[in-house]
Amino acid sequence: MSFFGQISTPVLDESSTPIIRRALHRARIVGNFALIQAMVQVIGFMSGILLVRTLDQREYAYFTIANTMQGTINLLADIGIGVGLVSIGGRVWQDRHRFGSLINTALSLRRKLGALVVVAVTPVMYFMLVKNGASVLYTALLIVVVLVGLLFQLSIGVFGVVPRLRADIGRIQLIDFTGAIVRLFVLIGLVFVFLNAGVAVAVASAISLLQYAMLRNYATGVVDLDSPQDAEDRQAMLRLIRHLAANSIFYCFQGQITVFLISFFAHRISSVAEVGALSRLAMIFSILTNLLTNVFVPAFARCQDERKLRRLYGVIVGGVAAFSLSIILCAWIFPNEFLFVLGNKYGHLHRELLLMVGGAIFSALTGTFWSLNASKAWVTGAWLYIPLTLVTQVVLIPYTDFSTVTGVLTFNLLSAVPNLLLNLVMSYRGFRSLQLAAA
Repeated sequence: MSFFGQISTPVLDESSTPIIRRALHRARIVGNFALIQAMVQVIGFMSGILLVRTLDQREYAYFTIANTMQGTINLLADIGIGVGLVSIGGRVWQDRHRFGSLINTALSLRRKLGALVVVAVTPVMYFMLVKNGASVLYTALLIVVVLVGLLFQLSIGVFGVVPRLRADIGRIQLIDFTGAIVRLFVLIGLVFVFLNAGVAVAVASAISLLQYAMLRNYATGVVDLDSPQDAEDRQAMLRLIRHLAANSIFYCFQGQITVFLISFFAHRISSVAEVGALSRLAMIFSILTNLLTNVFVPAFARCQDERKLRRLYGVIVGGVAAFSLSIILCAWIFPNEFLFVLGNKYGHLHRELLLMVGGAIFSALTGTFWSLNASKAWVTGAWLYIPLTLVTQVVLIPYTDFSTVTGVLTFNLLSAVPNLLLNLVMSYRGFRSLQLAAA
C-alpha cells in the first residue's frame, strides 16, 4: 500500500461495524490525513516564508496584490457552482455517467462566469498595482501571468470535487503534496538566479497547470467526462447563482478587504507587504480548511440521518473552535516566535499579529459553518449578510484609521461578526427543517 494510499477508502459511511470500531477507524483516517496534510502545509508555508524573506517589501506588495486578485476572481467565478456541485454530487457521485454530466455542466458554467469576472475585476487589479508604484509594463505582465494561472484554477475547482466526494483522500494528498514540493524546490532554485513578484506568480501558475493535469487524469479514470451536460443541473446551478450572487460577491470582497483597504489608503507600500506577510502566518489554518474540505464536508453532505448529522456537526464545529483557541493563545504568549519566521522587516508587528490571527479565527469558524450549511443547501436568508455587515461597517468607519495596518485589521475583525452569527442561525434553521420534515 502506497504512502498516499493508506487512507483512500471511503470514510464515515460504515454502517455494519460496531460503534467503537467505526470511531477508531474514523479517527485513524482523520489522524493520517491531518499528519500528511500537515506536511503539505509546512512545505507550502516554507515557500511562503521564502518569498517573504527574499522579496523586498515593494516586490512582496506586488505579489500580495496579484495573488489576492487572482483569488478574488477565482472565488467570484464559483458563485453557486461549488454549492451545486457538492449538494447534487452528494447524491449522484456513485453513478459514473451521471456524475460526469454534472462535472461537465459545472465546467461550462464556471468558464463562462470566469470570463465575465475577469472583464470586471482586471481593471481593479491594474489600478491597485499602478497606484502602488508598478510600471505599466510590469503591471501588464503580472496581469497576464495571473490570468494564465486562473485558466487552470477554474477547472481545478470543479475536478477537485471528484476525489473529495469519492473520499479518495490519498489521491487528494498526492496532488497537494506534489504541487507543494515542486513549488518549493523551484523557488529555492530561483533564489540563486532571479526572483521577483512576476516570477513568483508565474511559478504558482505553473503549479496550477501541474495539478490540473493530475486532477483531470484522475477524473478521466473514474468519471465519464464524455457525458453530455445536464439541463436540470444547469438550471439548479443557475438558480443558486441568482440566489447567491449578491451575497457571494460581497463576501468575496469582504474576504480580501484588508488588502483592498491598505492598498487604497496606506501612505507606505510597506503596509501592503506587512498585511501580506502576516497573512502567511494565517496559513496554519490551511490544515483545518483541508480537513473540512476533503474529509468532513463531503461526509456531512453524504450523511442523510438526522441524528448522525447533528453529532457530526457538533464534532466538526467543536474541533475547529478548540484548534482556533489554541492558536490565539500561542500567538498571545509567543508573539516573537511567530514573527521571527517573517524576518526582521516584520518583527515589530506584535499587535497586528493578534489582530490578524483573530481575523483568521473568525474566518475559519465562519467558513466552517458556511461549508456545512452549503453542503446541505441551507442557504436561505444568506442575503442578510450584506445589510448586516454594511451596517456594522458604517458604524465603524468614523472610528477607524484606514491608513494603518492596525486600523484595517481591526475593521476587518469586527466586520466579520455579523456573518458568523448569521451562519449559526442558518445552521439552526437547517436542522429545524429536518426535524419538521421527519415529524
